[in-house]
Amino acid sequence: MSELFSIQLQNRQQQGRDGVWLDLPTTTEQVQAALRQIGISSDNPQGLFISGYFAEEEKRFAIPYNMVLTSNVDELNFLAAQLETLSAGERAELNAALQAPQSELFSIGRITDFPENVDYYVHLPDVHGPAQLGDYYLNRSGMVDMPEEWKGGIDTAQFGRYVAQQEQGAFTQYGYLVKSGDEWQKVHEGQPVPEEYRVLSFPAPEVLRDAANIPPPVQPETEPQKVIPIILNGKDSAERMKEITDRLETGIQELFDSDRYKAYLTTMAKFHNYSFNNTLLIAMQGGQLVAGFNKWKDTFHRTVKKGEKGIKILAPAPYKVKQKMEKLDEQGKPILDKDGKPLTEEKTVQIPAFKVVSVFDVSQTEGEPLPSIAVNELSGSVQDYQDFFKALEQASPVPIGFEDIEGGAHGYFHLLDNRIAIQEGMSQLQTIKTAIHEIAHAKLHAIDPTDPEQTNRPDSRTREVQAESVAYAVCQHYGLDTSEYSFGYVAGWSSGRELAELKASLEIIRNTAHELISALDEHLAELRQQRETELSTAQEAAFALDNGNTLFIQTCDSGYDYTLYGPDHTALDGGQLDAPGLTLPDAGQEALNLLGQTAAVAEVLLGDKLAAFQEAAEKANELSAPEAEKAAATDLSAEPTVTILWSESDKLQDGEIMPLSVANRVFEELDTAQHTDREKDGYTGGWYDKTAFRIDFTLNGQPDNYEGRQDFGDGDGSLIQHIQSYHEYYAKDENWKNFVLHNKGPEAWEQDKAEREMVLTEFIPYLKQHCNLSAMEQAATAALREGQNISPEQAAYYNTVVAYVQDCRPLLNQGQYNLPEPPKLADFDQSLQDYKAQVQSEIAQEAADAGMTVEEYAAAGFEAPQQDNFSIYQLRNEDSTRDYRFEPYDRLQAAGRTVDKSNYTEVYTAPLAAGTTLEDIYRIFNVDHPADFKGHSLSVSDVVVLHQNGQDTAHYCDSVGFQQVPEFLRENPLRTAEHSTEHNENMIDGVLNNAPSLGELEAKAKAGEQISLMDLAAAVKAEEKAPKAKKSRTAKPKKPSIRAQLDAAKKEQSKQTLPREKAKELEV
Repeated sequence: MSELFSIQLQNRQQQGRDGVWLDLPTTTEQVQAALRQIGISSDNPQGLFISGYFAEEEKRFAIPYNMVLTSNVDELNFLAAQLETLSAGERAELNAALQAPQSELFSIGRITDFPENVDYYVHLPDVHGPAQLGDYYLNRSGMVDMPEEWKGGIDTAQFGRYVAQQEQGAFTQYGYLVKSGDEWQKVHEGQPVPEEYRVLSFPAPEVLRDAANIPPPVQPETEPQKVIPIILNGKDSAERMKEITDRLETGIQELFDSDRYKAYLTTMAKFHNYSFNNTLLIAMQGGQLVAGFNKWKDTFHRTVKKGEKGIKILAPAPYKVKQKMEKLDEQGKPILDKDGKPLTEEKTVQIPAFKVVSVFDVSQTEGEPLPSIAVNELSGSVQDYQDFFKALEQASPVPIGFEDIEGGAHGYFHLLDNRIAIQEGMSQLQTIKTAIHEIAHAKLHAIDPTDPEQTNRPDSRTREVQAESVAYAVCQHYGLDTSEYSFGYVAGWSSGRELAELKASLEIIRNTAHELISALDEHLAELRQQRETELSTAQEAAFALDNGNTLFIQTCDSGYDYTLYGPDHTALDGGQLDAPGLTLPDAGQEALNLLGQTAAVAEVLLGDKLAAFQEAAEKANELSAPEAEKAAATDLSAEPTVTILWSESDKLQDGEIMPLSVANRVFEELDTAQHTDREKDGYTGGWYDKTAFRIDFTLNGQPDNYEGRQDFGDGDGSLIQHIQSYHEYYAKDENWKNFVLHNKGPEAWEQDKAEREMVLTEFIPYLKQHCNLSAMEQAATAALREGQNISPEQAAYYNTVVAYVQDCRPLLNQGQYNLPEPPKLADFDQSLQDYKAQVQSEIAQEAADAGMTVEEYAAAGFEAPQQDNFSIYQLRNEDSTRDYRFEPYDRLQAAGRTVDKSNYTEVYTAPLAAGTTLEDIYRIFNVDHPADFKGHSLSVSDVVVLHQNGQDTAHYCDSVGFQQVPEFLRENPLRTAEHSTEHNENMIDGVLNNAPSLGELEAKAKAGEQISLMDLAAAVKAEEKAPKAKKSRTAKPKKPSIRAQLDAAKKEQSKQTLPREKAKELEV
């Protein structure tokens, strides 16, 4: 047996220490050796957790990391043994299945069944993209029968995408995967781990102490209770058994003295899994913690003191006898011989019996100190109380509620409604005591609906003795204060009752206490495990300390980011922990060590408690009004800045700060260079240069920041492109969605979607507009620096551009995305203005001839009304549209995508003949293409826009028929705003368009160059086509200056309400 993968085991009580790696599959002996190294024994099994997962590259499985960490040792050992049987090809198939979108291997149990289901998938390991899949089906699969000369004309990538869509296959790092059609065979999933693979066994605590060098706990120096063993005088076992039985009966009759009864219940709380007889015998003889002679010697390394007499209890001593019995057939009927008489056979029968044995109390022994064996007491902290009460609710047979109870009662069990009511507003301790008391009533004294006379129901005094006795024993077991309990009334209750009735009632009390304690132990263990699981998968948490401080910690790309808050929730200190391999609890402890915080953690805040703490901390650390005004005044006019937190690139320095537009360009250059260099022969450098960054900006008037990490060389491009592709990926990644839903719930997933939507639709356009403004400013300042090469009119124009940018940034930072029109060079040249006026006059005449206003004529593209027509739009052939191509409409919707016109190019337009339907258009452009049509055959994901009767409607070509898509005709206001500056400046991300702008033509004319009057007329028309407010035909008010427009925009902005709360999105 060789290791397949390894897991790291750690002890929660050994904060800051390294764990131990355990290779799987493994054995019980190896597990116990590992547990001894980290100080885990049968005394503290709750301290064990899995903190890491590792496999060598050639053995690596793409099992989700968190799935491994939330599993257990036995499940993972069985999984490793199962996966060990896979061949290399089957391992690659498993990895592909794990990586596939919406993977069906969603649990360890499911993955364990994979070796039984290797035929569930068809796996093509050397196919990683549509072109390879198309080539496989066309040329290698033998499934396509056509002449070879025809195959050369087929687009294999398009064919491959079509095939993958039809059979719902998936491309992964490990190849192409598609379901074969076989049924999944559920063999081990949901079943217990087979016995031979169960290896988790905790070593004894005394061995642990030697191996882990853990000092023994200090035992409190209390006066030991005196042990008075029963002295038996019988000559044989039968006589001694008679003596012990008689003493038991006497003990029961003497038990109901108040102090003796409490002593018995205290003993029962410690030995709740012992029989009634032995519990009573131990209590009668003063035992506190008992074990046999050899148990003390071998397990606890203690010896019985010389001369000590043993405490007498009963032990099973069954014996076997042989008896002749009738021989029975399979139906249990006697088998008869030929004479009709029953046949007999000799069988061995076990006869139950008991014998008297001796055990010794701890006070009768000496030797090594005992490890702590006390149960987990209720400490009084809120977290413990809530867990304990939740466990009580789970253990209760009826619901528990709170109300204001009249008459001063602490609580009651409602017989008819089958519910428990507890007085609201009591202390935590009293609430728990009352709940236990009423649960005992509910378990023992509910009305039996099949017994109208209730003949088996005990009387009211017995019911109260039983409930109070159970409550006392359970409270004793968990270390709760029981000083107020008094059992003076039990003597009166027991007087005159038969021995059998008293014994039966005591047995009922013992059984009920045992059941309740066992159930509570189980529920408490589950709740603690649940919290530990939540904490191990959490992305953020807060640790409330005993000294009143609170540490908040969250994951980030470099590991963890942490902040220490004082009792008043104000921030005191913080930093970053560059240790992504640590679990969140360990990272929290390490952060506390770095901050010098030695106080114990009183409570871990998650979920609603964490949200409440974050809200309080945010309020406590808000800027005062003067500080806020000062910050706004400083930041509103600034371009966002980018700080390099750390970088593996030698071209960047840690702490370096640069403007957003510069960082955007530098990041793209470094990404391209790294990607290019590593493709060269002989390259020996790193594959990626990881770089952590922070963007500081002002959005909607509020200072904010964004942190992330870009890996230069991964092909993301510029900084803004990286942020956009990052969030687009996680917005549609099913594995991420499943992770959030499983670990945080539906609300967290909705919040995650909303935050990513905000980043993609608001933050990204905001950043792009800042870069566009910077491009304008840089072009203008570069021209001004040349000086002698520009005319006075041009100098005035470029100075106005610089002023425009400086005035626009505050508007953009306050959330105004529709910026005023930028200055135009034409506004600074009178001769060209005259020609422009002439063109405008001609346009006005053409509009009048067409019976239209100038605005209507411009909106119609300077064309007279035409007949109905249609247009065909097809997706641009770019990587960004890959996931949209040939997708049915319902799958687009399910993936959260829309039919966005910005992803399409118009490939054809033509008149629409009367009576022509969409199906007619589909047939024509698949069967009989017009000669001037240059697009591909009309297919799924294409859009047909009908222009009829002055109305436009868009129709999505679906797998069956067409779907009307009004969103295709709607503009994205933020994207429109983002591009407004680019279009007005005739720029898209700093790249000049092919069509010459009016400003360029004017500059050429000013420089004495020839210009085309056709180009000039087209440029004037383009300017006229830009949306304007409708003007009266009788009055043409003077257009306000650019400065007036900016001043008006500022005044309008000042009237707006305060902006919404700032975004807190960080990259996961």
